[in-house]
Amino acid sequence: MALNTWTTLAAVSLLSLSMPQVPGRSAAVPAPRVEAGAAVLMDAATGQVLWGQHAYRQMDPASTTKMMTAYLVIRAGGLQRTVVVSPRAAGTPGSRMHLAPRDRYTRLDLLRGLLLPSGNDAAVALAESESGSVEAFVAEMNRTARALGAYQTHFVNPNGLTKPGHYSSAYDLALIARAALQLPVFQHLVSTPIDRVTELRRGKRRVLHNSNRLLEAFPAADGVKTGTTNAAGPCLVASATRGGTQLIAVVLQAPHRWQAAARLLQWGFSAWRRVTWLTPTRAVVRLPVAGGQPGMVAAVPRAALTTLVPRGAVEAARFVTTSPAALKAPVGRGAPLGRVTVVVNGTPVGSRVLVAGAGVARRGARRRRAWPWTVLHFPA
Repeated sequence: MALNTWTTLAAVSLLSLSMPQVPGRSAAVPAPRVEAGAAVLMDAATGQVLWGQHAYRQMDPASTTKMMTAYLVIRAGGLQRTVVVSPRAAGTPGSRMHLAPRDRYTRLDLLRGLLLPSGNDAAVALAESESGSVEAFVAEMNRTARALGAYQTHFVNPNGLTKPGHYSSAYDLALIARAALQLPVFQHLVSTPIDRVTELRRGKRRVLHNSNRLLEAFPAADGVKTGTTNAAGPCLVASATRGGTQLIAVVLQAPHRWQAAARLLQWGFSAWRRVTWLTPTRAVVRLPVAGGQPGMVAAVPRAALTTLVPRGAVEAARFVTTSPAALKAPVGRGAPLGRVTVVVNGTPVGSRVLVAGAGVARRGARRRRAWPWTVLHFPA
């Protein structure tokens, strides 16, 4: 296959694809006003940003930091392992699970204390159990933040107590929440309003209440994490799921965080619809193949593309396809043929590589005949 000059074939792709049908189209719903120092609304499935306000501004994240702590511990496993609480962990100030030195808890119960009542002491106990020291654990937090693409984030501790050099952004916190919500244990814990833990040394059971009031105030809410310090003000990472779509709303320095997050989530569900634009079984465009038999090849997406789009915007979508100016036989099945980009209201919402849906042989090429070999057997 020869790839020559590349050209844009937007008109061809528009003729090749009919627009996906979306039930319940309506006029666009105006974006809400949100009183917050920074905020963002994200699709949990794809990471698509639906709305933002100073989303990349570095801010004090307060206890929303604990999402990363929980993410690392849950991903590492060993949640039934017993942890002996150190004096350092027990003496951590701020919001607490009320640990005492030499208390014994499973890591799972410490996670409950971390995510429900937002225990700073539980964060230190978990960090020490995972990495041997808080300092080593924080280094892993920062490595993981970079791996997730949270480039406006730097952690100094595992709990979010205000310290110089400890910061994140609304967008980064949404990224971290999105990654953590893919862990079933995390999803279960942050969606639980009330839970119980057991101190193993004395067998004492206690009830823990989730500090996230949105779980009971907003229908379909299922997470994620509160945060409050004098420096950060009220913060909230919230999530909710309706009709198979989970949205993540982050509000930082938000005086009315519950209302702000609820408005963002409600707007997301009201104003957006999920659309499957591309599937690997559906040709985007058919391209001529010089010297080929047949003389055309179907270009199909290598993978499906599904995004959220504003209501009423589907009709304004167009498909922009880049492909080679000329193809020569033979063309192998799955060979790259270009790229298709979906553009809605002038904004690209996603793209996929185009590949050959079937092979194209050179015209007149003969098939090799299999030689009737005789298998001979020789004595050992």
